[in-house]
Amino acid sequence: MDANGNSEAQSGYGTGFFLKRGNAAWFEIDEVTSVPMAEQSADEYEVTHFKSPKKKKEWRTGLTDDGEGTLEINYIPGSKTDTELRAARASGEVCEYETYLPAPGGKWLKISGFLIVKSRGRAVPINDRMTQSVTVRFTGDDAEVVAASQRVLAPVAP
Repeated sequence: MDANGNSEAQSGYGTGFFLKRGNAAWFEIDEVTSVPMAEQSADEYEVTHFKSPKKKKEWRTGLTDDGEGTLEINYIPGSKTDTELRAARASGEVCEYETYLPAPGGKWLKISGFLIVKSRGRAVPINDRMTQSVTVRFTGDDAEVVAASQRVLAPVAP
């Protein structure tokens, strides 16, 4: 909220999502309609003992887990996005990802890390766009930095 109480909420318009499998080149996932974010939750474990203060249970945090999410896209059968996501799911390999979110001042928030493509679901309705839901499992650590621009990929020859 600004000094006058006005909202500073922004649209996600312009957000980009990029994926890289192994030694392959980065590619942008086309026609994205919803980008998942890591949950960043922590396990907990009990440390209560017979003399815990005021007979209260005691807890500590354990390992952290970034969880799963669903990437939603317009489904274009046979497109580069379709074939790359199919290959990533079939391989089971850990992929690098980057997503760029609009940030204040014409900048971008770059979130990068690693994920596994767990599943792909496609919907083909009679009177609407075809869609694909891609479930990803975030793995390892991620990073968030402010970037001046999104990743720029060289044009692909037809």
